[in-house]
Amino acid sequence: MWLPRLEGRRGPKYRVIADAIDEDVQNGALRAGMKLPPHRDLADHLGVTVTTITRAYTEAARRGLTSGHVGRGTFIRGTEVEDSRGDSVIDMTLNVLMPDREVAVLESRLFQRRVLPWLAARPEHVALTAGAQHAMATAISAVTRPGDTVLAEELTYSGMKRLAQHLHLKVRGVAMDAEGLRPDALDTACRASRARVLYCMPRLQNPTSAIMSDKRRRQIASVATKYRLTVIEDDTYGFHAPEASPLMPLIPDRTIFVTSLSKSLFPGLRLGCVVAPAPVLERVCDAIHATMIMPSPIGADLLCGWLEDGTAARIAEWKRHETTARQAIARRLLEGERLQTNLASPHVWMHLPGRWTSDEFVAAARARGVYVNASGGFAVGDQHPRAVRLCLGTPRTRAGLEEALTRIVSALADRALPDRAVV
Repeated sequence: MWLPRLEGRRGPKYRVIADAIDEDVQNGALRAGMKLPPHRDLADHLGVTVTTITRAYTEAARRGLTSGHVGRGTFIRGTEVEDSRGDSVIDMTLNVLMPDREVAVLESRLFQRRVLPWLAARPEHVALTAGAQHAMATAISAVTRPGDTVLAEELTYSGMKRLAQHLHLKVRGVAMDAEGLRPDALDTACRASRARVLYCMPRLQNPTSAIMSDKRRRQIASVATKYRLTVIEDDTYGFHAPEASPLMPLIPDRTIFVTSLSKSLFPGLRLGCVVAPAPVLERVCDAIHATMIMPSPIGADLLCGWLEDGTAARIAEWKRHETTARQAIARRLLEGERLQTNLASPHVWMHLPGRWTSDEFVAAARARGVYVNASGGFAVGDQHPRAVRLCLGTPRTRAGLEEALTRIVSALADRALPDRAVV
């Protein structure tokens, strides 16, 4: 039985098996018409799952190397000349004409020369996705089942709540302070719920802008280790705070790291990634394949070209500088209001005077032509604070931001009722 030579190859298992098929086709070890081993037999020999072999054979077929036939198996394809012979097998089941070699070369360039240096990650631990939301979806689905409980900050990213609902998961909120998750509250939640997955944002948490200190990160890592938690770390805004460290280096074997280039570079060309331990990454890759096969290599190549020529670094640096300037505008115009934010944060969490509920203030701002986020969209559970999130980057200019915040100030002054206690 043919066996692939995998020594020295990097990347997800399915891809390195497909690379081995490609190499042996080129060197003649695999010839046109040869039958590849059955999925289960090869999986047993290599010590991988049958799904991995299925994905490897699918990848080989995508490159134009193999063709599969129900009831017969998977065969090495021949050249055009060989395919024209009357006794050869010609696969006309796939409605696609692919420039396979160019796509394979492009994908190799994408992983090895562009994205990985930006992420400082090894290729065997990285899978590309269609943005951070897709990365979260594949990561969470890889480590949960319907009905499971996922722990999260008591105020968390609204997209995570929608995703949990879509995947039929329960979300339990964990109390926070100025640095984000409280270790004691996380310990209590683990004991009370027996949850095994935690979703969190240690750097510039959304919506509160909290940044974990080194001490806090070590405490959270200790709790995660104690209860064998799988941590899904959302680092979408981490580029704004490069001086702070992510959680992943402390517990790399327990962390699924999720990020994207949408916030740091350009949102229109959707590209994100998952960095995870090899066993988990294989399940993530299965989820990626099930939901979209693969991210667009053309869009990814265009966007990641910025990483090579320095455009990415210039954009990220400009965004950090511009965010600081916009924070100064917000603090000046909203002086006297109770703001929870960070100089590096692209958003402000504004606590409202007691005369306002969150929904009422959102309606008042909308009446003045300004849309803001109500706290209920971020709260885990029915209770939520009197607060709103203000995104500082949406207005295209600083003048536009000043106008928006001036309208916010006008809305705040609209009610001259005495303040009640903030909930």
